[in-house]
Amino acid sequence: MKAVLPFITTLLLVPPAALHAAEVSVAALPDRIEVKIDGQIFTEWRHQEWSGPFLYPVIGPNGENVTRHFPMKPGVPGEEQDHPHHRSIRFSHSDVNGFNFWWSPGKEKASHTAEVKLEKIEKVTSGKTGEVVLWNQWLGDGKLVLREKVRLAFTPLEHHQVLMDYDVELKAVDGPVVFGDKRDGGLLVRVAGTMKVEDEKGNPGVGNIFNSRGDKNADAWGKRAEWADYSGPDASGKTVGIAMFDHPTNLRFPTHWHARTYGLMTANRFGADHFKGNYGDHKTVICAPSKGANCPACASHSGDYTIPAGQSITLRHRFFLHQGDAVAGHVAEQYAAYTADPDAKLGLMRAMHQERKWKELIAQFGGETFAAWPTETAREALQLRGQIYSFTKDGSRADADLQAALKLAPRQVDALLLLADNYVNNFNDDAKAIAAYQDVIAITGTNNGWQPLTATVSLAKLHTDALNFDSAHEVLKPYGDLSQLAGSWRVRLLRAYGHLYAAQGKEPESLAKFREALQLESKP
Repeated sequence: MKAVLPFITTLLLVPPAALHAAEVSVAALPDRIEVKIDGQIFTEWRHQEWSGPFLYPVIGPNGENVTRHFPMKPGVPGEEQDHPHHRSIRFSHSDVNGFNFWWSPGKEKASHTAEVKLEKIEKVTSGKTGEVVLWNQWLGDGKLVLREKVRLAFTPLEHHQVLMDYDVELKAVDGPVVFGDKRDGGLLVRVAGTMKVEDEKGNPGVGNIFNSRGDKNADAWGKRAEWADYSGPDASGKTVGIAMFDHPTNLRFPTHWHARTYGLMTANRFGADHFKGNYGDHKTVICAPSKGANCPACASHSGDYTIPAGQSITLRHRFFLHQGDAVAGHVAEQYAAYTADPDAKLGLMRAMHQERKWKELIAQFGGETFAAWPTETAREALQLRGQIYSFTKDGSRADADLQAALKLAPRQVDALLLLADNYVNNFNDDAKAIAAYQDVIAITGTNNGWQPLTATVSLAKLHTDALNFDSAHEVLKPYGDLSQLAGSWRVRLLRAYGHLYAAQGKEPESLAKFREALQLESKP
């Protein structure tokens, strides 16, 4: 028995995908791309029958379609015939340079046309994992708005479960592309009618929405989360689920979820104002289109995002089609596997930092050595963790991380600034701080960038507090009368002069600088 145990233990540690030998076949047909698993249809990429492409059907672990049939196949019992643009699985947005690619043609802005057309199929691969890479053109009134690169990958798991990657690269070609702050947009799935939590009239169903932050059903609407899951019975009566993962490298990770109890689940990172507020009723939103310009969410545009001309953004997602609900299907474990690579881990660290989850960040990544990470990724991770250690008054660990980051990139001025701040705040070592600030200025020169200006203000303060007035004046001298500086930085340097003159006992000069700073601050 003892001889068998190591083999059993090893087997249990093998990822589920490695235990399954299913074959994925991908074929490009005239009007669609067909994806089969072990000879059976899993899904089709349909790019000719409507104004935009979509995936339909999507076959779940029990051989039943797990997305809504309507409008591709109307009249299926238990399905409501609402929102015909909720076509199974698709990526779109309702305001792209003013064009609405979300709604059905003629639903809104009938004077304009918005459609997505296939440009070319770049790659089709069959095997243990099937893959498709294609390019689309987003056209507004027949003119190119943006180019879209789509990558789809299909990996069968045990128990007929499937991982499906859905990555998009959005490229601004002829000019900037603005994604407007709207709730209707992103990567959507409309689940089968049997899986919904309730219908549009509020009649209860038996489905469930659950996200990574613990929000359930209507409470998940508009919330930010790393992943969201929609589960319920398929046509066979067995419980299945569709989880959607947001990759940590994505813009505004973790995304907001436009998740409706009637069967919709959408990852939307552009609807900031439309997801704010107290939503006791999941159907209540700030946006009220009937109010026009008086709609506060529509008027704010705080969630707008512009892709500059010639640049692009990439958004990575993964669907996990699983048996059971989110818990039984081990959705959290699959998400952990999805985010195990260094880029994903760094994305998680950035998000945790932005949300001020510093204790959680240290608990999760405090033991990470970053030794096997790519150099630039490791450098940023060390710098970020060092910054958190400094914030939390762990000066020694901060110093170790920041010094390690500087070994990977010796002229990285951001790390030097953090190192200097750590010397000041956690070691009271002004001499080392001064040396680090001087290194920043030596690298950057004295210009209007935030790094040399930060170093200059900090140096002047240290010299002033040490009563080294001549040194403080020499540090400030390269910026002359400060007239070339932007308002906020001019204010900071005026205050530095005010502090210096006050320390010298030059009260009139000090008051003059502080008054000038106050006058600048009071200007709109």
